[in-house]
Amino acid sequence: MKNTRVIAFATQKGGAGKSTIGTHVASALCYLYGYKVAMLDCDYPQNTLHAYRSHEQQLLQSDVAFQERLIKQGVTPYPIAISSVEKAVEAIDTLAEKEFDFILVDTPGTVNVVGLSELLERVDYIFLPMEPDMGTIASTMSYMHILGNFTHKQRPESNLAGFYAFWNKFLKAEKRTVYTKTAELFREKGYPLLNSRVESLVSIKDKRSTMFPMPEKELGKLGLGSLITEILELVLGKGTVTPSGKTIDFTPTEFEQPAPAALETLDDNAK
Repeated sequence: MKNTRVIAFATQKGGAGKSTIGTHVASALCYLYGYKVAMLDCDYPQNTLHAYRSHEQQLLQSDVAFQERLIKQGVTPYPIAISSVEKAVEAIDTLAEKEFDFILVDTPGTVNVVGLSELLERVDYIFLPMEPDMGTIASTMSYMHILGNFTHKQRPESNLAGFYAFWNKFLKAEKRTVYTKTAELFREKGYPLLNSRVESLVSIKDKRSTMFPMPEKELGKLGLGSLITEILELVLGKGTVTPSGKTIDFTPTEFEQPAPAALETLDDNAK
């Protein structure tokens, strides 16, 4: 059976961008990198991913240009399943039987939900978008402290190999001390922070699609290309060749810090 990687995007705060980024990542993995992808929408009651797909399915019925574009692309859109958190593990296992390369999970914006513990143990990696404001930073660190109790090292029955925060809605005009001081604090606590930074530009929402990828040039401009490459390097390893022939090789930019350390220090913080 194929080794399906299960990746979740999670926050404790609504509006942090996890659904938008998850969609861009899934579409790039499927339509640009050639992977077999599925998405699981557990973000009740919004079910944002399902709403995106429903809107595009309506366009398929009414927009000839949209239909022609999909035909020209020549790739069947990846499936988007809906599940409650309580039944998420069962839903993941059902999808895994279909031998997807990646299952991307959109989690609810709260930790107070039945079944979340089991879900956290079932996924392999969790990525947390973080905005440059103190409330979001504190909320992200609180969530990461909780996640430290669910790693495979803490619980042998758990699949969770790692979890990483990353900057979303990055503002170049923002005082650099917000980012440097947060990075210092994360290093002090042993919480991994990805090098990639996703920019705060309108196009990241305007061009999200479950049926088409954002062009690679634009992914790169927004920092999404860097994020996807960094995620793949963490999950699959540097030098991995994708089904479309791309070689995974993440290179930090001039603004970025060295790659995040492994999770050994997290175990101490979780105790």
